[in-house]
Amino acid sequence: MFDLRTARKRKGLTQEKAALSLGVTQAYLSMLENNRRPVPANQLSRVVEVYGLSYAALPLRGQESWHQLQNRMIASQLAALGYPGFSYMNTNRPQWNPAELLVAALTKNELESRVIEGLTWLVYAFTDMNWDWATREAKANDVTNRLGFVVTLARNLAERKANCSVAKTLRTVEKRLRPSTLVREETLCHDQMTQAERKWLEESRPLEARQWHVLSDLTAEHLEHVT
Repeated sequence: MFDLRTARKRKGLTQEKAALSLGVTQAYLSMLENNRRPVPANQLSRVVEVYGLSYAALPLRGQESWHQLQNRMIASQLAALGYPGFSYMNTNRPQWNPAELLVAALTKNELESRVIEGLTWLVYAFTDMNWDWATREAKANDVTNRLGFVVTLARNLAERKANCSVAKTLRTVEKRLRPSTLVREETLCHDQMTQAERKWLEESRPLEARQWHVLSDLTAEHLEHVT
């Protein structure tokens, strides 16, 4: 998962101080750092925080867990990861890896618009997520178009905010996704959309949505409040 000893030293922590922050004994922490014990699931987020790691280091749960993710839980996890749009929610520490949360959410037939905006923030905020895994799983689950569109929105947002490093990373991700674009038109997790709505979006959607064959009118301009 991650090298705890290296991460601790990079953070400038002694093993004694790290153990105290985690509420465990130094002997137990030594076993964790030497891979003689797995990090308990209920301690993973705390370890990430104490060791100064990105939440992108959280382990993947596996596709058998994706059914648990519905609007409320996705919103809660976005809040735990720092999304300001759901800051009012009473949440615990993050339990989902950002990359898995993103792809799993994009497989849903119906998501609230606020949640979709939060997913764009997730891409913007966690450019260090495992993009190899995310692009592979998006292809396997036929959501490449949705992922590509969300990445494009986040990249446009980064450009509007002159965040060059984020924009550069996301531009690379876009290039990797382009060859796998599906020809079919699809919604951005709004499959119950009426035929009238679909027709209107086909004609009126922004260029980015058209390029990714996604029926959505969402643009970066709508998202500037999310960062």
